[in-house]
Amino acid sequence: MKVRLVALLALALALPARAQVVLKTYYAEDLVKTPGLIEVSPGFTTVLDFWDTVDAAFSAKRELLRLEGGGSRLLLSAGLQATQAGAVPVKSGMTDLVVEVGGRTLLFTVRIGPGEYPRRYQVLLKRTQGGTYAPVGAASTDFRETPALPAPSRPAQGVQAPPPEPQVAFTTTVEAPSGADGRVSVFFTLENRGRNPVSFALNDLQILQEGKPLRFEVRRDPLKAVLAPGEGQSGVIVVQGAKPGEILLRWRGVELGPGRSFLLERRLLGKALEIQVSPEGR
Repeated sequence: MKVRLVALLALALALPARAQVVLKTYYAEDLVKTPGLIEVSPGFTTVLDFWDTVDAAFSAKRELLRLEGGGSRLLLSAGLQATQAGAVPVKSGMTDLVVEVGGRTLLFTVRIGPGEYPRRYQVLLKRTQGGTYAPVGAASTDFRETPALPAPSRPAQGVQAPPPEPQVAFTTTVEAPSGADGRVSVFFTLENRGRNPVSFALNDLQILQEGKPLRFEVRRDPLKAVLAPGEGQSGVIVVQGAKPGEILLRWRGVELGPGRSFLLERRLLGKALEIQVSPEGR
């Protein structure tokens, strides 16, 4: 079964000041035996990223849970119930979620309850993949093993070989403005695949439209600017005052040790849900 990507995370555009992006990693070898807990807040979206394409997803109480997505991603939100004032999100409840991925049947328990932020979970095939994991491939959301870094070539005698370039996987998911205030949410993941720590300071982040800077807020987990080798981070950039059209994202990173800087750059349309993946964005 192919799950259609039709949802926009509209309510996430109005994240309150204390909102946060929650990241938890599960492993397929555990989920085939014991269900993992997934939490969903009414009015907010929970993102599940898998290491491979989702073939099917089922829930016994579909009136409690909305399932949407595509590729290796599922989007969960509370179901809607009819009231005299109209349809409103289900406020509480529990149900199961069974997901078929890569020939494996993965088990989850979904708990719907109070909360004021979206959540992001990821499911890896095995523990040897490490922590936060980013897709590989410029136009794919397929999760694969991280290729080993090539061995450095032996420099000629008396010549010092330059250090290897920083390698950072950068994934963005952007959605359209939800109203006249022009708020746009850009969900992102970063993974340091290099050999030295890298820094992504907030004052090195720019969001531009038509050459003019836009105001924005950033929430990320873990809450730090420096990523050690093999470490990852996810978060959301809430942009304010955007108009329909192209938005330019520029984030300067610094590789600690060599002290070299590099640039992550994305041109985002801000019209519809779009996902951009680069294994070594610079």
